[in-house]
Amino acid sequence: MYDEQNEVVRYKWDQPSGSGFRLRYDAVDPEHCYHVEDCDNHVVMDEWGCSDLDEALDVLNQHFDIDVSEERDRVSAWLPAGLR
Repeated sequence: MYDEQNEVVRYKWDQPSGSGFRLRYDAVDPEHCYHVEDCDNHVVMDEWGCSDLDEALDVLNQHFDIDVSEERDRVSAWLPAGLR
């Protein structure tokens, strides 16, 4: 689920408890511009800084099964044009 206000994609997300995984883009850190966050009760418990979208999707795929190719296309749709 893409959260436009926070510019994150949520996976396995439980809204009431604020638990699950988030994928976000952060242009401030160009070496690790993609961040996968494991959240529990609205707190980031673990975070992986990734250099590109494929690396971030691989991290997510280690935690649960996703179709990396399909997800790459879906996530790319909300990225700025220069990052696709």
